[in-house]
Amino acid sequence: MRIRPRPALGAALLAGVATVALVGLPARADTSNPADAPTAVGDLGSCATGDTGAVLKPTATANTELTQAFRAFGNSGGGWANKGGWAASDGVYSAELPGHKVAWLMNDTFLGPVNADESMTEPGFIHGSILPAGRDGLPDTTITGGTQAAPESIASPPDGVDGDPWYWNADGIVDGGKLRVFQGRIGKTDGDPPWNFGWLGSDIVTYSKDFTVESIVRTYGEPGTVNWGNELVRCAGYTYIYGEKDSTMYVARARVGHLVDKDWDFWTGSSWSADPAAAGPLVPDLGASYSVTPVDGRFVLTTTSASIFTDHKIYVASAPTPVGPFTERTAVYTAPEGGVGNIYAPYNVAAHPAISKPGELIICYNVNSGNGDDLLADANNNRPRFVTIKLAKE
Repeated sequence: MRIRPRPALGAALLAGVATVALVGLPARADTSNPADAPTAVGDLGSCATGDTGAVLKPTATANTELTQAFRAFGNSGGGWANKGGWAASDGVYSAELPGHKVAWLMNDTFLGPVNADESMTEPGFIHGSILPAGRDGLPDTTITGGTQAAPESIASPPDGVDGDPWYWNADGIVDGGKLRVFQGRIGKTDGDPPWNFGWLGSDIVTYSKDFTVESIVRTYGEPGTVNWGNELVRCAGYTYIYGEKDSTMYVARARVGHLVDKDWDFWTGSSWSADPAAAGPLVPDLGASYSVTPVDGRFVLTTTSASIFTDHKIYVASAPTPVGPFTERTAVYTAPEGGVGNIYAPYNVAAHPAISKPGELIICYNVNSGNGDDLLADANNNRPRFVTIKLAKE
């Protein structure tokens, strides 16, 4: 199979078994019940930790244990007896499930088998998969749409024709008792390959306990506006939804249990507004994906710069609230793969708090190549690398 090289930067760059129904979104949810009503405009509740004077001193080291675990998982066939499960992918997000289990949410996915020398010969290819894991985060099998004999993407836009548009997932979270994952609709354009694709908007896909698609709803965001769902954080009765436009952070929030309702509030820079157009820019020069994670009373930003082809560093900043203000960023790690031949790294930084210890944060970044032959020659050129960041306070 000839692999079309493309920038596998996940949905944030532009930002099946079950029957799929495209569900219309209601206007605004009923807030007549005081227990359900949002707090006063501008109020961050207990999410404003008051830890305004704290300075973090982050240090980072390669987490070879997790990196090698994913390598071995892919080499062994991704948990499938026919060796045709997950072999490599990008867009490595994670969601904590009930019982502290983990679901790895993977974007463009190569399927095995992987050869003994870690090359791939005519691999299968789909636009998304899920890797269930235990509390330790180690994946044990591969979930796709279709069947193991004829696998398909884990989810696809209901209006797709011949695979266009397709989905790239962003972050996911359990909300209202269901795993809900932001999926960017990506479609072909008239641009020059490999950049002939574009973000068309985003849906939220709801999965059942066995990871079949239950429903799909259209959510906020369209070309030229903020691409939401880059990161999801639960805090004080709200789910904070991070987005990106022009490599800049934006923040919205939805009441817990109401993520799929068109009932969000948007941070203007000083207060909350029901108008999505009022969302204000917060942090510039972010990578295609970034994370904001509560750690020891701070909200920790992990990201690359926007210049992923020339800047191969991972940066850390922090804030006392989910909306900032964020400190100046500190470079903590340089991806050794970056700039070697056709390889570019790091990109699509994602944090994984469910498998992190107190006082530290496990993140991963993706690796890819401008030449598809590099991916066939070595599956590791499209597998995640993990890093452990220790976050001591000065």
